[in-house]
Amino acid sequence: MITPPVSYAHPRGIRLRLRVLSFFAIAVLSQPALAQQTKKLPAAEKIVDNYLKAIGGKKQVSSIRDVTYEWTPERGDGSMSLMKIQYQAPASQRSETTFSNGQIISAATPRSAWARGIDGQLRTLTGPDSANAKLLAALDAAHLVDYKKANVLARVMSLDNSPSGSVYTVEFSSRAGARFRYLFSASTRLIVSVQCDAPRMVIRFDDYRREENILEPHTLHISENGTDELTVRLRRVTYNSGLAANLFDPPRSVEALDVTTLLREVSRNQDEVEKRFAEYSFLRKETEREIDGKGVVKKETVKVSEVFPIINRAPIMKLISENGVTLSGDRAAKEDKRVQEEFLKAERDKDKDAQKAAERRAAREREKAAKSKQDENEDVEISQFFRHCEFVSPRRERFQDRETIVFDFRVQPGFKPSTRQESLISKLVGVVWIDPLDKQVIRLEARLAEGFKMGGGLVLSLRPGAALVMEQTRLKEGIWMPRFFQINLSVKVLLFGGGDINQTLEWSDYKHFSADIDSYKLGQPKTEETPAKKP
Repeated sequence: MITPPVSYAHPRGIRLRLRVLSFFAIAVLSQPALAQQTKKLPAAEKIVDNYLKAIGGKKQVSSIRDVTYEWTPERGDGSMSLMKIQYQAPASQRSETTFSNGQIISAATPRSAWARGIDGQLRTLTGPDSANAKLLAALDAAHLVDYKKANVLARVMSLDNSPSGSVYTVEFSSRAGARFRYLFSASTRLIVSVQCDAPRMVIRFDDYRREENILEPHTLHISENGTDELTVRLRRVTYNSGLAANLFDPPRSVEALDVTTLLREVSRNQDEVEKRFAEYSFLRKETEREIDGKGVVKKETVKVSEVFPIINRAPIMKLISENGVTLSGDRAAKEDKRVQEEFLKAERDKDKDAQKAAERRAAREREKAAKSKQDENEDVEISQFFRHCEFVSPRRERFQDRETIVFDFRVQPGFKPSTRQESLISKLVGVVWIDPLDKQVIRLEARLAEGFKMGGGLVLSLRPGAALVMEQTRLKEGIWMPRFFQINLSVKVLLFGGGDINQTLEWSDYKHFSADIDSYKLGQPKTEETPAKKP
């Protein structure tokens, strides 16, 4: 499978972001449903298995470790001369599109996705752009082989008529929200089209011919937003040439950077953030989604609370609204009463809480001292996460109107975990954005590249693709505070159950308070402010 990636950077006068061709979508939607639609649709696994058999067999396809495709335009104004797309199993992709005035280059790995435009500006992708690029790379680098092991969800949406004949539409999705529709011919079993809504795009595949026992399309029709199709022809394909893994890394733009020293400072500053966090009240918006095994959101719950930090104990939370409806009447009165009782209890237990907090601090100090004796050279201020990772392609970029240093991370080569925590860390990959002036993490993305099990999977099992994203924001007074946190994972516990966790937390409306109980005056519930744009 050789789907050109969605492009996120463009030369002047040329737009390559792939969008759905309007007349084609209308033609498909206007066709009457087939009689077969009333029958039970085959499973997505069956459709993919038939596709793999049609192009050469799963064993033959699985032997492809890397592949390079070179495409040339059928016709045009001569501005585009070559499109090269490279894949490396299990989930890496790189594309280079050459124009008369330069190149557009983009790539995606399980760690990160990035693009560099004609102007030479490098951008690490976030949000839907990143999720789409990673999902497409995972699907196409593996030619759809064992997509379920990569925690990619799939569902058969329909069997329809189309200009290509009868087609099954299979939607592949990631738990990060990326979605692509692959259209498989019901007769030939081959992929005839790939579509996406955000950004809207359509790619059609024609002229399948064999290349080294693999059936490959030799013509692609790429269209966006109803504009003229761009048609490209396959000039050359090369399998298993031994592509280097670092080919897919972002270009390094910071040559002299002591990442370890920078992270020591970041770690110390993060400790200060956690201390100052207890000095502010704020609004917290919590969104929980239930997602079924096919990637469909079954239920979404949104709660907005006002949070009051209390010294030496858990903060007090006052529910303001649920699913967009502000609390009122008896429910609001009960919530006010509950919160007042929490404050009174905190006042009564103030001395007891202070004693418990002192005991916890003393225990942490003893643990820290014992650890230092085990390894005098180990800097305990740096988390295990940073100690056991290597940092790839440090680069400078602008993010949220601030200059940042960005780098990917992955486990150090040859690292052998000795604890359960280190075993989990060894499977994490991701990317981090750091403010070089304030030495603060602006954004962190981490993803489980491999499955993680405890007790051989009998106690706990996490599937690949489990991911978290966090962001911090700089307040006017120069203090950094959490802004956004999202976690997506699929977990099984003790063989008896488990499920998917899809949760987002957003913090806003920070107000400085002394975390003393006497400082709080509870008034009318606050109204929810317009939520910050999700990354």
